[in-house]
Amino acid sequence: MGKAELSRRNLLKSAVVGATASVGGFHAAESRGTESLTSGSVWQRPPHQSGNGLNLIVIVSDTFRRDNLAIYGAKWLESLETPNLDRFAQHSAIFEDFYGELLPTIPLRRTLYTGRRGIPAFYYPQHEPVQLPGWHPLYHEDVTLAETLTEAGYVTSLIGDLYHEFKPGRDFQRGFQSYQYIRGQEFDPFGTSPHGLLDVSDIVPPDYLKASQGLHNFLSQYKANSNLWRQQGESLSQIVSDTANRWLRDNFQQRPFYLQVEFFDPHEPWDPPQRFLEKYLPNTTGPRFIEPPYDTVSLPDSIKQRFRANYAGDVNCVDTWIGNLLDLIGELGLFENSVVVFLADHGAMLGEHGQFLKGPDKLRGQVTHVPLLVRTPGNQHAGKRVQGFIQPPDVVPTLLPLLNLQPPSRATGSNLWGLVTGETKGDRDYVVQTYGWVGAVRDKDWNYTEIWKPEARQDQYHVSPAAPLAPYKPQLYNLQDDPKELIDVADKYPDVARRYSAKLKEYVASGEGKTGGSFNAKASLDLKEGLYAK
Repeated sequence: MGKAELSRRNLLKSAVVGATASVGGFHAAESRGTESLTSGSVWQRPPHQSGNGLNLIVIVSDTFRRDNLAIYGAKWLESLETPNLDRFAQHSAIFEDFYGELLPTIPLRRTLYTGRRGIPAFYYPQHEPVQLPGWHPLYHEDVTLAETLTEAGYVTSLIGDLYHEFKPGRDFQRGFQSYQYIRGQEFDPFGTSPHGLLDVSDIVPPDYLKASQGLHNFLSQYKANSNLWRQQGESLSQIVSDTANRWLRDNFQQRPFYLQVEFFDPHEPWDPPQRFLEKYLPNTTGPRFIEPPYDTVSLPDSIKQRFRANYAGDVNCVDTWIGNLLDLIGELGLFENSVVVFLADHGAMLGEHGQFLKGPDKLRGQVTHVPLLVRTPGNQHAGKRVQGFIQPPDVVPTLLPLLNLQPPSRATGSNLWGLVTGETKGDRDYVVQTYGWVGAVRDKDWNYTEIWKPEARQDQYHVSPAAPLAPYKPQLYNLQDDPKELIDVADKYPDVARRYSAKLKEYVASGEGKTGGSFNAKASLDLKEGLYAK
């Protein structure tokens, strides 16, 4: 395996902005957003409201493909076991057309937690390996679901191992009265390996390690982390589930409450407990290969098989521990007085197009089309298949009215519960998504992708460090003939490509002036408006 085949992990994660230095410094201007950072902004407290007293439980699984679940049709792996979420889906409204808007993890959660669109996004340089437009803390003026429900008298809590949102200064715990951060995922500096890097030969062979700069650092940190958290459970999913269960047992009578549970798995590294792995790849030997490459690389079939089995095992493990949480919800009778939601932020490539994981060049259904299941008291809409495009900014405006509460005025998403009741039909002909500087526009017939930022000139943009001179070539997929999006037909249908390019530009332009913000509070010069007013 040559060095060009496997690239440095932190560069792969930040590859989408690798060309920012070569696009004339435009990102420096964009990083200011639509308001000057020096002026600050004003946060407006949500109004006090009285709802109907229903609880809200939201469960999110990172990197969870839609076709992991039987309710959405054939699974990508026929033998994949997800009995708990399959059973939950039978009692839920099943949203067929849920797609991310601003990707990936942190940008999407800004839209999910605030009900506010994120496109067009801005690039703020970060103190970490991930460098993406939209990857930054909440804006000071953002109003979150947790803040809205706290003001409405809810007991609110966030529990999860999604370490990105718990990093100092990220602020995604804003509005939650309590939060519990389960440590140990990925680069989280939880465990330590003094006097050098740990031996990771049980994870990858030396040639694989040498071909990817930075991978040893990553795997060493992960191994140090797992040495610690494995003292508490077989997986971080178990620890998250156990923690959420303890909170529920202690607080379920404090109605109404809002509990947000974030499972980082099955996000890579794909490192399932042996009891799950052996279902999909029995009698395994040799290195575990838990971290696939973000790049499009040539891999032996044996390694690709291991990656897919690892992911299947992780999905099975997550389903088991989400099932443990759902069982307790049922045991405590909470399905009868709660709205319970399961969703994912994005999926992952599992060898399609010779690719694994996600990325700006992978805005296809395997990555962008994800599950959204909403269970309401009395199984009123059990098994209802809901047609019509819905995206994360719509989640807050759709859920709050189920609690007889109004969304914050800053929310730009729509209440789409009428799609469930049949009172309304979907009026969206298409949806738009962006990941870095690449955008996608999708409807029932086509999926088209191109660079959405004009300043990111195609002759200077590159997808990954392994191909620094290769421009991003627009992609087009005919969803009627090719539902798995395996054949790029952009060259065959240039008129279609131009038409969808115009739709993408139109959507981006419609958000100008609506998606910026500030990271500090606006100072008041009038003491009558200040903290010490008499």
